[in-house]
Amino acid sequence: MQTEQKQTTPWVSGRHRPPSIRRVPATRALTWLGKGWSLFIGQPGFWLRVSAGVFVILVISLFCTVIPVIGPMVPLLMLTLMLGGMMFAVRRQGEGRPLRFAMLFEGFRLHPGNLSLLAVFYALPLVLMHLLTMLALGGSLMVGLLGWSVGTAVSTVAADIISFLAGLGVLWILFLLVWGVLLLALLFAPVLVMLDNYPPLDAMRYSLKASLRSLGSIVLLAVCFYVIFVVVLIPPMSLAWVYLPVQYLAILVLVLGPLSLLGVLIYIPVMVGSIYAAYGDLLADQNRVTAPTPTVD
Repeated sequence: MQTEQKQTTPWVSGRHRPPSIRRVPATRALTWLGKGWSLFIGQPGFWLRVSAGVFVILVISLFCTVIPVIGPMVPLLMLTLMLGGMMFAVRRQGEGRPLRFAMLFEGFRLHPGNLSLLAVFYALPLVLMHLLTMLALGGSLMVGLLGWSVGTAVSTVAADIISFLAGLGVLWILFLLVWGVLLLALLFAPVLVMLDNYPPLDAMRYSLKASLRSLGSIVLLAVCFYVIFVVVLIPPMSLAWVYLPVQYLAILVLVLGPLSLLGVLIYIPVMVGSIYAAYGDLLADQNRVTAPTPTVD
């Protein structure tokens, strides 16, 4: 007797069904934050270890930024890959399954290529800022590479145009618009790649559509993230506003520094859990065909 085999083939670009994108009120962002907090208090020991691992790896990766060309990409690459792993752990926790610290690195194992491509898109604003700065400084690189007078002329014209636009604020406004749209496109892209096996460009497209459809809730969530982060950093920031003798200042740093670090370690899973909750509200479709074990890129 033939038995019906359960379909476990992940989605492939051009063959999958687009997710059902929903519109929600702006106040739903507060619900997402509550779910993010519930995620943390559900497994505080696990998430503190994971956050500490993320923090240490990011600090170490900052030393790689001195490497020419690829160095500045390393922290963003590590962050995106670990974000995929954290989203994997969030789903496991929601399913009531056991959690392991090694899940932080599931993004490295399951979707290294697609998540790395998303990291490249995360870095685009930084690359754009760098290129604009080079042009505004007179295009010395062009002159150095070409050694022609035309290089100086083109660089000077470009620098004058950029200076003029910057003076009007147009350049800054355009950059913020491009950056904002890119951030919306990347908001849910890692979780769509990691958990639903979307190709990166499709994931960014659906993330942008979902974010724009519920823009009020996304903006409120971003504002809440910013406010919470500032509150977390108030202890060390307040030291710059209060004049104290050096000996007392050192004591405050020793006391408040660990509290601020603990706040950052809690902030990371709350933020990840909130984004996952938003994804579940705006994009998750119960009728999707998903794979129990995603394929490796």
